[in-house]
Amino acid sequence: NIDDRRDPASITKILNCLIVLETMEMSQKITVPYNIEQIGHNIDLKKGEILTVEQLLYAMMVYSANDAAEVLAVAAGGSVENFCDMMNKRAEMCGAENTNFTNANGLNTWGQENHRTTAYDLALIAKEAMKNKTFRKLVSTVTYTIPKTNKSTERVLRSTNPCLYVKKKTIEIDGIERPYKYRGMNGIKTGSTGTAGECFCGSAKRGNTEFIAVVLNAEDEYERFADVIKLLDYGFDNYRTYTAASSKEVLDAVKIKRGDKAEADLSIDEDMDITLEKGYDKSDITVKTTLNEEKITAPVKKGTVLGTIEAYDKKGNALAQAELRSIENVNKGGPLSYIGIADERIPLFVICLAVALIAFAAVRIAIRRAKYNRRMRRRAQRQRHIRKRERDKVKNPFDDFDI
Repeated sequence: NIDDRRDPASITKILNCLIVLETMEMSQKITVPYNIEQIGHNIDLKKGEILTVEQLLYAMMVYSANDAAEVLAVAAGGSVENFCDMMNKRAEMCGAENTNFTNANGLNTWGQENHRTTAYDLALIAKEAMKNKTFRKLVSTVTYTIPKTNKSTERVLRSTNPCLYVKKKTIEIDGIERPYKYRGMNGIKTGSTGTAGECFCGSAKRGNTEFIAVVLNAEDEYERFADVIKLLDYGFDNYRTYTAASSKEVLDAVKIKRGDKAEADLSIDEDMDITLEKGYDKSDITVKTTLNEEKITAPVKKGTVLGTIEAYDKKGNALAQAELRSIENVNKGGPLSYIGIADERIPLFVICLAVALIAFAAVRIAIRRAKYNRRMRRRAQRQRHIRKRERDKVKNPFDDFDI
């Protein structure tokens, strides 16, 4: 039921966290603006208490503190209402078409019927959030300590996600007792309210393969963890992810006219990872790049889309497509660029020109030396001929007279 609109409970905090990470600095200090109603998980924040964004984020994502989520929302958006507008716009950017949030922490204490999303939308939001390295660190943390503040003693927080660390306690899955700790588990968020039921958005990575599973409105906390584990098991048992093209590599280049560089190197924003049924091999995947134009005129701004890259399976079916972007700026070139010599190649051009001139001069010198040598040889031959005639005259002094 991936498209059923449901109450997500504290899984709401995934989007809260992503927006805060994109709009605030971790070291920024926040003063709690008012006394917050302490419902569900909280860290008993007090009006006037000063904490950093980092501390509040760990409280929200590790311990699922509702008061921390509200304080962050007010700090980032000016008010919870404004922050919810930010959340809904960001959700739309993630591709979440059936999502509308009316609070920042998932607490529907006033029966907010419009605070709804779907399992599919939450997966899309979580996928976007997991691209952020800091977010990954937050949701994979098992314990975190907030030092003593101006209003509170030290707080030690433990993750609400037992699949990250609980080894001794077991859960029954298809009649088999298994530990809660799941191999490769790296997040993400639990949630639970009376209206939402038990919810869990879990993520696990093994090698290059990573899956996100979302369960909403489970009957109890055991069911939510068991169902996510089943889904992840199914993924790892049946699929494998291959990197068809790497964002760290230059995948193509486009020629530049009248630029300070002769070419602009192209790549993709993120790795082109393709998840296929087991049985495929990376060698079965082929990639093809296509340039929008074979040659473009400078300037070219870094990040400009200049082509596409497509991946195909062994049957020629398209698997994925991504935009090829310039990974560097190319500025307008100098006067020589108008005759096809980019600024970066001027030193080479000068060297080549110098070598050509030196070679030309050497050839001229060699030619002149050869001519000189020929003249000298002819002169020497004439002199030898004259000396020979003189020697012959000495031997036959009467050769010049008729007798």
